[in-house]
Parts: sequence; C-alpha cells; structure tokens
Amino acid sequence: MTAVAQYTIIHINDVVASDMPPENPYEGQLWVNTATTPPETMVWDGQGWVVQNNLDDLRETVSTHTTKFGEFQNSVDGLNSYVGTLTETVETLEDDLGNEQSKVLEMQSKVSELEHSVDGLSITMQEQFAGGINYIHNSSGLNGLTDDWITSGTVSTDSSTDAQNNTTANSCFVLSDSSTLKQVVTGAVTGTSYTISLRAKKTTSGYSSYFYIKYNGSKIKYLFSTTSTFDWTEYSAVIDDVQDGTITIYAYNRLASLYIADIILAEGTTVHKWTPAPNEIYTTEVKIDRRGIEVSNADSAQRTVINNTEFSGYYNEEKIFTLNKDETITKKTTVDGELTVGKTKFVPMPTASEGLNIVILD
Repeated sequence: MTAVAQYTIIHINDVVASDMPPENPYEGQLWVNTATTPPETMVWDGQGWVVQNNLDDLRETVSTHTTKFGEFQNSVDGLNSYVGTLTETVETLEDDLGNEQSKVLEMQSKVSELEHSVDGLSITMQEQFAGGINYIHNSSGLNGLTDDWITSGTVSTDSSTDAQNNTTANSCFVLSDSSTLKQVVTGAVTGTSYTISLRAKKTTSGYSSYFYIKYNGSKIKYLFSTTSTFDWTEYSAVIDDVQDGTITIYAYNRLASLYIADIILAEGTTVHKWTPAPNEIYTTEVKIDRRGIEVSNADSAQRTVINNTEFSGYYNEEKIFTLNKDETITKKTTVDGELTVGKTKFVPMPTASEGLNIVILD
C-alpha cells in the first residue's frame, strides 16, 4: 500500500488585509487597513502600526513645490515684461541736432540665455551688450576724402538720391576703374572679437571687386570677392581673438564703379547699425570731426574752416581771409565807420563826395 500525505505551506510574511489589525504582530509585518478609503498599507515597527508610504508628507512636498513654481513663474513673467520694455525704449533712442536728424548710438540689448530654477535651478543672463563704437573714421565719405583714407586710382564720394535711398549715412565712396580704398586702424583692444559690416553695390561684371579686413599681422577675411554685378547689399564678417592692435580694411575695384557705404568696425560678435566714429558729427551744413569744424552755407557759397592748420573763410572755394600767426590776411575789407591803424585814424566824411578825413593821434 502506498502512503499519501498533504502539506500546507504558510508564508510568515503574508500581507493581512482586514478592517482590524492582526493579533500578535511581528516586527516588519504588513497589514492593509481596509477600514480607510483608500486602504492604507501599515507596517508593525515593534511599537505600533505606522503608514508604510508616507503619502501625506509626499502630497505636502508636491504642494509646496507647486506653489514655489507658481511664484517663480510670476517672477519670470515680470522679468520678460521688463526686458521687453527696455528693448522698446532702447531701439527708439535718437537725437536731433539742428533740425537735421543725426543718428547716434542706438542702444541694443540682447539676452542670449535665460535659465530658470527654484530649489536647485538658477537664473542667469549672458551677453548683454550696448553697441557700437565705430573704429573707422569718415566711414561713409560724409566729409569727402580725408587723409584718414589711403587711395589709388580715382576715388570720390557720392550723396545722390541713390545713395540717400540705400544707405544709412546718405553718402558713399565710389571706386572707379583700378582703384583702391584703404584705412589702417590702430589701438584695437586685443584679446577680443570685432565685427565689420558695410553696404556695397557693383555695376559691372567680368572683373574682380573685393573688400577684406586684415588682422593679427597677416590674417585676411573677405567680406566679398566677386566678378558679378550686385545691387546694394549688406556684407559682414566677425574676426575672433584679435591679438594685434592694428587692423586694416582694404577695397579694390576693376572696371566701372564699386560703391561702398556705412562701414562700421565695432567690438563684439554682433552686427551693429552704422554710426559715425566718436567725435564725428555730420549734418547738411556742419561737419565736425577730429580735425576741426567746417560750417557752410550752400545758398551763399560761403564756408568757414577751423582746424589745427587754418582758420579761414571761403567763397566759391576761394580763400577770402585767413589767420597767419599774428596777422590776418584778407582779399577785401569793408569798414562801416571809422578805421584806426596804429596812431592814424581814417574817418569818412558825412557824404562820399567830401572824401576821407585822416587824423593823426597823439
């Protein structure tokens, strides 16, 4: 006869689910309390039944984080509103000189990165800039061809309707056949980057025209080099890590005409709107730069020049008077009244027919 036996295995860590706690619990025993909604899993810690997963604390933590994130969002919205207002204010900044609109430095503002955080996140703002001081003197020919520029061939300036409609400066340089335009900039800050931009137009195809910038001794970067014609176009380039304070810009044209305007070389890696160099102010009848002041009147064909080499008055390009050390040289002089020269006084008589009375002074 074969014997048959039956065994029942009871796991001592079985989870008890009931509305009453089990009797004689052991440490670590689990009990699902069905008397609560939803049921809670309890554990016997040797002293009493405690909630195994502290959901209340977890809910409180989530609620706290939610509240803090809402406060942070309000702060970020306020910051975005402020940045928007600042940008709008800066972009509309301009100055009016003598009823002639003279565009000066327009502040530009940029926020390139914004990181948000609460309890471990942070807010940072990077690369905020105000632009841009132009290192190029007489950068669009508003003062004619000054000695800031080294030229060869035939180079002139133009302020025609075409230039006024397509350039910020309302003026440009014109390079004729086999002509060059060059300026050497000194005093650039080393260890930084610079951006150069300009507007140009080429009228004939088949022969090369180009514009480049030379830096760090022998490095060259072209803004354009082409044999094709092109209408008014903006060109720009960034030069990184300038290690030499001397920077040269150079333009060349072969055949017909190359028009160049609004040249600006400024610190940073962002293209700036054109502005004159510091201490340069150009209006219709007043020109001020590092050499001096020139005031003209187109209606009367007169102009007065004050600089470090002369103090003179012109009429139709003819010099009428000038200071020469301790004397004034003039072509014509009209005296309405008495004239005293040394100890001699010349007094006109009441009528022209009576002549001139000459008086010797004591």
